[in-house]
Amino acid sequence: MKRLNVLVVEDEDLARERLARLVRARPDFDVVAVCRNCDEAADAIAAQRVDLALLDIQMPGTDGIVFSRMLAANREPAPSVIFVTAHRRYACTAFEIEADDYLLKPFDSARLHRALDAAQRRLQGREALSLVERVQAALTGTAESAAVEAKAGPGRFVVRENGRFLLVRHEEIRWIEADGRDCILHCARADHHIDGPFVDIAQRLAGEGFVQVNRSALVRIDAVASFEEMFKGNLVAVLRGGGEVPVSRRFRRQVMQRLAG
Repeated sequence: MKRLNVLVVEDEDLARERLARLVRARPDFDVVAVCRNCDEAADAIAAQRVDLALLDIQMPGTDGIVFSRMLAANREPAPSVIFVTAHRRYACTAFEIEADDYLLKPFDSARLHRALDAAQRRLQGREALSLVERVQAALTGTAESAAVEAKAGPGRFVVRENGRFLLVRHEEIRWIEADGRDCILHCARADHHIDGPFVDIAQRLAGEGFVQVNRSALVRIDAVASFEEMFKGNLVAVLRGGGEVPVSRRFRRQVMQRLAG
Protein backbone atom coordinates (compact mmCIF):
# COMPACT_ATOMS: atom_id res chain seq x y z
CA MET A 1 0.00 0.00 0.00
CA LYS A 2 1.32 3.45 -0.90
CA ARG A 3 2.40 5.55 2.09
CA LEU A 4 0.68 8.93 2.22
CA ASN A 5 2.58 12.15 2.90
CA VAL A 6 0.97 14.25 5.64
CA LEU A 7 1.39 17.94 6.47
CA VAL A 8 0.51 19.15 10.00
CA VAL A 9 -0.33 22.86 10.41
CA GLU A 10 -1.13 23.99 13.97
CA ASP A 11 -0.06 27.14 15.85
CA GLU A 12 -0.35 25.66 19.37
CA ASP A 13 2.83 23.83 20.32
CA LEU A 14 1.33 20.98 22.36
CA ALA A 15 -1.50 20.35 19.88
CA ARG A 16 0.96 20.36 16.98
CA GLU A 17 3.27 17.88 18.68
CA ARG A 18 0.38 15.57 19.59
CA LEU A 19 -1.01 15.54 16.06
CA ALA A 20 2.38 14.75 14.56
CA ARG A 21 3.01 12.01 17.13
CA LEU A 22 -0.32 10.30 16.47
CA VAL A 23 0.15 10.34 12.71
CA ARG A 24 3.73 9.08 12.98
CA ALA A 25 2.41 6.09 14.91
CA ARG A 26 0.75 4.91 11.69
CA PRO A 27 2.95 2.78 9.39
CA ASP A 28 0.94 3.89 6.33
CA PHE A 29 1.50 7.66 6.77
CA ASP A 30 4.63 9.81 6.66
CA VAL A 31 4.68 13.22 8.38
CA VAL A 32 6.71 15.24 5.87
CA ALA A 33 6.36 18.67 7.53
CA VAL A 34 5.11 20.14 10.82
CA CYS A 35 4.30 23.85 10.54
CA ARG A 36 3.19 26.65 12.88
CA ASN A 37 1.31 28.66 10.25
CA CYS A 38 0.17 28.65 6.65
CA ASP A 39 3.20 30.56 5.37
CA GLU A 40 5.45 27.72 6.56
CA ALA A 41 2.98 25.23 5.12
CA ALA A 42 3.08 26.89 1.69
CA ASP A 43 6.88 26.53 1.63
CA ALA A 44 6.62 22.89 2.70
CA ILE A 45 4.12 22.03 -0.04
CA ALA A 46 6.23 23.75 -2.68
CA ALA A 47 9.19 21.54 -1.73
CA GLN A 48 7.55 18.09 -1.77
CA ARG A 49 4.45 16.04 -2.47
CA VAL A 50 1.72 16.33 0.16
CA ASP A 51 -1.27 13.98 -0.01
CA LEU A 52 -3.12 15.05 3.14
CA ALA A 53 -3.07 18.23 5.24
CA LEU A 54 -4.21 18.42 8.87
CA LEU A 55 -5.11 22.11 9.22
CA ASP A 56 -6.00 24.24 12.19
CA ILE A 57 -8.38 27.05 11.22
CA GLN A 58 -7.71 30.00 13.50
CA MET A 59 -4.02 30.86 13.19
CA PRO A 60 -1.98 34.06 12.93
CA GLY A 61 -1.83 35.28 9.34
CA THR A 62 -3.66 33.19 6.74
CA ASP A 63 -6.33 31.00 8.30
CA GLY A 64 -6.90 27.36 7.45
CA ILE A 65 -10.06 27.94 5.39
CA VAL A 66 -8.35 30.49 3.13
CA PHE A 67 -5.27 28.29 2.82
CA SER A 68 -7.40 25.29 1.84
CA ARG A 69 -9.05 27.33 -0.92
CA MET A 70 -5.63 28.42 -2.16
CA LEU A 71 -4.54 24.79 -2.36
CA ALA A 72 -7.65 23.80 -4.31
CA ALA A 73 -7.10 26.64 -6.78
CA ASN A 74 -3.35 26.23 -7.29
CA ARG A 75 -2.44 22.57 -6.76
CA GLU A 76 -3.34 19.69 -9.10
CA PRO A 77 -4.20 17.40 -7.53
CA ALA A 78 -4.84 19.37 -4.35
CA PRO A 79 -4.05 17.61 -1.06
CA SER A 80 -6.99 16.26 0.89
CA VAL A 81 -7.76 18.35 3.98
CA ILE A 82 -8.85 17.43 7.51
CA PHE A 83 -9.62 20.50 9.62
CA VAL A 84 -8.64 20.37 13.30
CA THR A 85 -10.23 23.15 15.38
CA ALA A 86 -11.89 24.06 18.65
CA HIS A 87 -14.64 26.00 16.86
CA ARG A 88 -17.90 24.53 15.53
CA ARG A 89 -18.89 27.57 13.50
CA TYR A 90 -16.65 26.76 10.53
CA ALA A 91 -18.08 23.29 9.93
CA CYS A 92 -20.53 24.26 7.17
CA THR A 93 -17.84 26.24 5.33
CA ALA A 94 -15.42 23.34 5.66
CA PHE A 95 -17.75 20.89 3.99
CA GLU A 96 -18.76 23.40 1.33
CA ILE A 97 -15.13 23.38 0.21
CA GLU A 98 -15.15 19.56 0.36
CA ALA A 99 -12.90 18.97 3.35
CA ASP A 100 -12.42 15.29 4.12
CA ASP A 101 -13.28 15.70 7.79
CA TYR A 102 -13.72 18.19 10.63
CA LEU A 103 -12.23 17.29 14.00
CA LEU A 104 -13.37 19.27 17.03
CA LYS A 105 -10.87 19.67 19.85
CA PRO A 106 -10.54 17.91 22.16
CA PHE A 107 -10.68 14.62 20.27
CA ASP A 108 -9.26 11.20 21.10
CA SER A 109 -6.80 9.21 19.03
CA ALA A 110 -9.51 6.82 17.81
CA ARG A 111 -11.42 9.71 16.22
CA LEU A 112 -8.29 10.91 14.44
CA HIS A 113 -7.50 7.43 13.15
CA ARG A 114 -11.03 7.06 11.74
CA ALA A 115 -10.55 10.33 9.88
CA LEU A 116 -7.18 9.18 8.56
CA ASP A 117 -8.64 5.85 7.42
CA ALA A 118 -11.46 7.57 5.55
CA ALA A 119 -9.08 10.04 3.89
CA GLN A 120 -6.84 7.17 2.86
CA ARG A 121 -9.74 5.33 1.19
CA ARG A 122 -10.77 8.46 -0.71
CA LEU A 123 -7.23 9.13 -1.89
CA GLN A 124 -6.85 5.55 -3.08
CA GLY A 125 -10.15 5.84 -4.95
CA ARG A 126 -9.02 9.09 -6.56
CA GLU A 127 -5.75 7.51 -7.64
CA ALA A 128 -7.55 4.50 -9.11
CA LEU A 129 -9.94 6.79 -11.00
CA SER A 130 -6.99 8.68 -12.42
CA LEU A 131 -5.52 5.40 -13.66
CA VAL A 132 -8.83 4.45 -15.29
CA GLU A 133 -8.99 7.81 -17.06
CA ARG A 134 -5.45 7.36 -18.38
CA VAL A 135 -6.27 3.89 -19.67
CA GLN A 136 -9.46 5.16 -21.30
CA ALA A 137 -7.47 7.92 -22.98
CA ALA A 138 -5.11 5.30 -24.37
CA LEU A 139 -7.95 3.20 -25.73
CA THR A 140 -9.61 6.16 -27.47
CA GLY A 141 -6.41 7.08 -29.26
CA THR A 142 -5.58 10.51 -27.83
CA ALA A 143 -2.27 12.16 -28.65
CA GLU A 144 -0.81 11.05 -25.34
CA SER A 145 -1.89 7.41 -25.71
CA ALA A 146 1.63 6.01 -25.92
CA ALA A 147 2.69 7.67 -22.67
CA VAL A 148 -0.55 6.69 -20.97
CA GLU A 149 -0.19 3.07 -22.06
CA ALA A 150 3.25 2.94 -20.54
CA LYS A 151 1.98 4.33 -17.24
CA ALA A 152 -0.97 1.95 -17.20
CA GLY A 153 1.41 -0.95 -17.57
CA PRO A 154 1.24 -3.85 -20.01
CA GLY A 155 -0.76 -7.01 -19.48
CA ARG A 156 -3.84 -5.70 -17.70
CA PHE A 157 -7.08 -3.75 -17.88
CA VAL A 158 -8.60 -1.53 -15.18
CA VAL A 159 -12.35 -1.96 -14.75
CA ARG A 160 -14.78 -0.14 -12.47
CA GLU A 161 -17.48 -2.20 -10.77
CA ASN A 162 -19.73 -1.35 -7.82
CA GLY A 163 -17.59 1.55 -6.72
CA ARG A 164 -14.35 -0.49 -6.88
CA PHE A 165 -11.51 -0.49 -9.38
CA LEU A 166 -10.24 -3.92 -10.37
CA LEU A 167 -7.11 -4.98 -12.22
CA VAL A 168 -7.91 -7.72 -14.74
CA ARG A 169 -4.76 -9.33 -16.08
CA HIS A 170 -4.59 -10.72 -19.59
CA GLU A 171 -4.04 -14.26 -18.35
CA GLU A 172 -7.40 -14.13 -16.54
CA ILE A 173 -9.29 -13.39 -19.77
CA ARG A 174 -10.67 -16.24 -21.86
CA TRP A 175 -12.14 -14.17 -24.66
CA ILE A 176 -13.29 -10.62 -25.44
CA GLU A 177 -16.57 -9.71 -27.08
CA ALA A 178 -17.72 -6.46 -28.71
CA ASP A 179 -20.83 -5.05 -27.02
CA GLY A 180 -21.96 -2.00 -28.96
CA ARG A 181 -19.42 0.73 -28.31
CA ASP A 182 -17.95 -1.17 -25.36
CA CYS A 183 -16.49 -4.62 -24.82
CA ILE A 184 -16.91 -7.51 -22.40
CA LEU A 185 -13.96 -9.33 -20.88
CA HIS A 186 -15.06 -12.93 -20.35
CA CYS A 187 -13.03 -14.41 -17.50
CA ALA A 188 -13.25 -17.74 -15.70
CA ARG A 189 -14.89 -16.26 -12.60
CA ALA A 190 -16.78 -13.22 -13.92
CA ASP A 191 -17.38 -10.96 -16.90
CA HIS A 192 -16.27 -7.32 -16.89
CA HIS A 193 -17.40 -4.40 -19.06
CA ILE A 194 -14.82 -1.91 -20.33
CA ASP A 195 -15.01 1.24 -22.41
CA GLY A 196 -13.46 1.47 -25.83
CA PRO A 197 -14.25 0.39 -29.38
CA PHE A 198 -13.47 -3.24 -30.16
CA VAL A 199 -11.13 -2.34 -33.04
CA ASP A 200 -8.86 -0.36 -30.69
CA ILE A 201 -8.72 -3.17 -28.15
CA ALA A 202 -7.96 -5.70 -30.88
CA GLN A 203 -5.11 -3.50 -32.07
CA ARG A 204 -3.81 -3.06 -28.53
CA LEU A 205 -3.74 -6.82 -27.94
CA ALA A 206 -2.07 -7.74 -31.22
CA GLY A 207 0.95 -9.82 -30.28
CA GLU A 208 -0.21 -10.14 -26.65
CA GLY A 209 -1.35 -13.75 -26.91
CA PHE A 210 -4.79 -12.97 -28.37
CA VAL A 211 -6.13 -13.59 -31.84
CA GLN A 212 -9.21 -12.17 -33.52
CA VAL A 213 -11.56 -14.97 -34.56
CA ASN A 214 -14.46 -13.01 -36.01
CA ARG A 215 -15.33 -9.36 -36.47
CA SER A 216 -16.52 -8.99 -32.87
CA ALA A 217 -14.45 -11.46 -30.81
CA LEU A 218 -10.90 -12.11 -29.65
CA VAL A 219 -9.75 -15.25 -27.87
CA ARG A 220 -6.67 -15.77 -25.74
CA ILE A 221 -4.78 -18.53 -27.48
CA ASP A 222 -3.78 -20.27 -24.26
CA ALA A 223 -7.44 -20.46 -23.24
CA VAL A 224 -8.37 -22.55 -26.30
CA ALA A 225 -8.56 -26.31 -25.84
CA SER A 226 -9.25 -27.12 -29.51
CA PHE A 227 -10.72 -25.91 -32.77
CA GLU A 228 -13.58 -27.89 -34.30
CA GLU A 229 -14.50 -27.59 -37.95
CA MET A 230 -18.10 -26.76 -38.76
CA PHE A 231 -20.01 -26.48 -42.02
CA LYS A 232 -19.00 -24.10 -44.83
CA GLY A 233 -15.43 -23.83 -43.60
CA ASN A 234 -16.20 -22.21 -40.29
CA LEU A 235 -14.45 -23.23 -37.08
CA VAL A 236 -15.41 -23.09 -33.44
CA ALA A 237 -12.85 -22.34 -30.74
CA VAL A 238 -13.60 -24.65 -27.82
CA LEU A 239 -12.40 -23.01 -24.60
CA ARG A 240 -10.84 -24.69 -21.61
CA GLY A 241 -13.42 -24.95 -18.87
CA GLY A 242 -16.31 -24.80 -21.33
CA GLY A 243 -17.69 -22.40 -23.90
CA GLU A 244 -17.32 -21.93 -27.63
CA VAL A 245 -16.50 -18.93 -29.83
CA PRO A 246 -17.14 -19.08 -33.58
CA VAL A 247 -14.24 -18.51 -35.99
CA SER A 248 -15.45 -17.00 -39.25
CA ARG A 249 -14.03 -17.93 -42.66
CA ARG A 250 -12.64 -14.40 -43.01
CA PHE A 251 -10.39 -14.85 -39.96
CA ARG A 252 -9.62 -18.57 -40.31
CA ARG A 253 -6.31 -18.07 -42.12
CA GLN A 254 -4.90 -15.59 -39.64
CA VAL A 255 -5.98 -17.82 -36.76
CA MET A 256 -4.15 -20.76 -38.30
CA GLN A 257 -1.08 -18.61 -38.93
CA ARG A 258 -0.99 -17.46 -35.32
CA LEU A 259 -1.30 -21.05 -34.10
CA ALA A 260 1.50 -22.17 -36.41
CA GLY A 261 3.71 -19.27 -35.30
